[in-house]
Amino acid sequence: MKIDKNTVDRLLRQNDDQLWRTVQMIAAQGGVNLAGVSRPRDMTKLRSALSTLTDGDIKRAMEIVDSYKRTGK
Repeated sequence: MKIDKNTVDRLLRQNDDQLWRTVQMIAAQGGVNLAGVSRPRDMTKLRSALSTLTDGDIKRAMEIVDSYKRTGK
């Protein structure tokens, strides 16, 4: 899945449950298991953080996830 600012903007149009399921799916694709993590009752902070991301932020986050997948750190 290619993640860029347009993708994030589409995600933000989802309701809270849909957004959380999508976050879990993206994390799983990156090797991070959030299956046992409950959805936050208030998604405002997550939505706020996502809404301020730039393409550079997204690129850096993907680099961190790739590193985690390779090294587990």
